[in-house]
Amino acid sequence: MSFRALTAAFAAMIWAAPAVAQHRGTMEFGAFGSAASFDKDLTLNTGFGGGGRIGMFLDPRFSIEFEDAEMRATRTNGLRDVNVGILSGRLVAIPIKSGALSVLVGAGAGVSTETNFLHTYGVDVLAGVKFAFSDRAALRVDGVYDWLANEFPPPDGPKWLTYRSVRVGLSMFRHPRPRIRTVTVVTPAPPPVMMAPQDSVSAAEIRRLRDSDAALRTLRDSIANAPRPEPVRASPGQVIPIRKDVPVKPER
Repeated sequence: MSFRALTAAFAAMIWAAPAVAQHRGTMEFGAFGSAASFDKDLTLNTGFGGGGRIGMFLDPRFSIEFEDAEMRATRTNGLRDVNVGILSGRLVAIPIKSGALSVLVGAGAGVSTETNFLHTYGVDVLAGVKFAFSDRAALRVDGVYDWLANEFPPPDGPKWLTYRSVRVGLSMFRHPRPRIRTVTVVTPAPPPVMMAPQDSVSAAEIRRLRDSDAALRTLRDSIANAPRPEPVRASPGQVIPIRKDVPVKPER
């Protein structure tokens, strides 16, 4: 596959991937491989190694990070190789973000150490890109340019020396737990029920009801006090005829 086809495929992956945003408090943990070239006045030539970083997002566009890069560097004039350590911290901004691709720029300061002696302090700038595979992992490529302050004997005096490094690695993200907010819902009290006053009963209606009640009581008392008829009893030997109706046949 040609380089042009690979570039087109990588661009298609970038545009197709969903946008991934980091939030305030998100932590970044990274590991990378690095290669560097040094100013000849540092008596160093080139170096290869790796390192790690840890960072925290202040908001989706800014983060602070600290990193340690360790390399094995060759030396000029046939001197023996030495170990070089680079400690730095910086502020990183994301000025451009498109889908899963983020462009990084940063600036900071740090120190550089070498097996035999402490080189000194310095400042650096960073430019890089980050391609997010998901909200928890991303590929990161950085280019870092450092200036180191070195004390040289007269007549040279203080002099700023430089080295350049490229770092390629993987970053993992740990997002803060979402805050659970308790919302108290206050239900308003129902409006009071207004009872409509009952219609007053007229005096004439009250009189009519009382008269009707008195008539009912009188009728009840009269029925209760009425004499009851004596029951008819047959004397001994008396026959009481019982009338029987003759059934009538229906006409045809």
